[in-house]
Amino acid sequence: MTTVCAGVRTAMHKANGLLILLFAMSIDIRCRAQTLDSLLSSQGYDRFLRPSFDSDPVEVNMSMTISSIDQISEVNMDYTITVFLRQYWKDERLAFSNAKKSLSLDGRLAEKLWVPDTFIPNAKESFMHKVTVDNRLIRLDPDGGILYGMRITARAACDMDLKKYPMDSQNCTLEFESYGYKTDDIVFRWKDGNASIYGVESLKLQQFLIGEYNVIEGTSRYESGEHSNVRFCFKLHRQAFYFIFQTYLPATLLVVLSWVSFWINSEAVPARVALGITTVLTMTTLISGARATMPKISYIKAIDVYLITCFLFTFAALVEYAAVNFRSSRVKKRKVSVPVPEPLSLMEESEVVSMKKLNNDGADTESRVHTILDIDVDNGNVGSKKVQVDTVISEEEGDPPKKTGLSFRNGMRSFMRQVSQVPLRGGVAVIDKYSRWLFPISYSLFNIFYYVYYNEPWVKWTSPN
Repeated sequence: MTTVCAGVRTAMHKANGLLILLFAMSIDIRCRAQTLDSLLSSQGYDRFLRPSFDSDPVEVNMSMTISSIDQISEVNMDYTITVFLRQYWKDERLAFSNAKKSLSLDGRLAEKLWVPDTFIPNAKESFMHKVTVDNRLIRLDPDGGILYGMRITARAACDMDLKKYPMDSQNCTLEFESYGYKTDDIVFRWKDGNASIYGVESLKLQQFLIGEYNVIEGTSRYESGEHSNVRFCFKLHRQAFYFIFQTYLPATLLVVLSWVSFWINSEAVPARVALGITTVLTMTTLISGARATMPKISYIKAIDVYLITCFLFTFAALVEYAAVNFRSSRVKKRKVSVPVPEPLSLMEESEVVSMKKLNNDGADTESRVHTILDIDVDNGNVGSKKVQVDTVISEEEGDPPKKTGLSFRNGMRSFMRQVSQVPLRGGVAVIDKYSRWLFPISYSLFNIFYYVYYNEPWVKWTSPN
């Protein structure tokens, strides 16, 4: 029994010690709170008034660590960025002399202090992270210097020029500005120039590389006056390897595939027509898929130039076979001989000769028929090698006169007739032979000029005017 009581007494002593510790901690917290409140009240601190509100403007220095840049959208022309923003300024009302080092305070204390009303003008939406608590800090120096940091994610607008897409480079900015204070009250500065930006070298993007960057200090003019602002400008260089495998390589293979028809016999009509139509339709589908992911802009992009040219090459290969087929049909018609008439008897021959004499006698009549008969007599056989009949019938009285002159239809027929009668050495197959060299050479030259013109060198950043 004595042992049990001793154990109970020991537990009570321990419990009393814990209660005393908790009570002491609560008193210490209250004393600290009273000390901070007394400091603010003793100095006549008013968080609604800026530091030195009756003298020179407050100079707010900034530095920034970039955590990530992602979701770069050409359709919406914006990007998402997460940064750790730090602002430095001096508030002499918070100076204290009973400490030799800075005090790290709870971020929620910012609600009791004056802080700059900084916002992002080119942000479509932004927020401050609050997990597990508000991601912000306050550090107070003995001379009244304040460091105010926060973690922000913003979706900022970026005016993109997509004329050289997907071999383009974009200049984007992130701006910070005072919402309500003019330059007479607040002036923003970068703390150490370009050295105020951290974390750029460690960024990894999916389709882009971070190029040169620069920081700019300036002002913005509104109806309410001039407001000080600072800008972080950076360059994004697009990596075209994704588009090479996704768009350029399939388009090139389709163009090469359309050239296969040049090696197929011109008489294989189903094979060549099916190949040409398939390549044209596949190229059309590829163009539609590429344009579906792009914004509806009014100017032509580099990828549009390439895809349209590839489409024209595939379409030209199909038209080339149409020309070959048309030419071959004309050649076949010319090769067909005129049917030789049956040999004429002596009686029929005499009738034809008398008709010819009658025709010559009545040359001044309105209607004439000319008949020329070539007779080949071989071994007593009378035959006719060639019979040519030229009939000219004049207009009778009362018939309407025939309209003469050129029309579009007659002109096109005349042009096609002249084209079909152009002599070709080697027959119809010579068109395919020329196409086997002309199409690849033309396409290769196009690719050379295309990549030389659109593949601009990466130049260093130059600040805008």
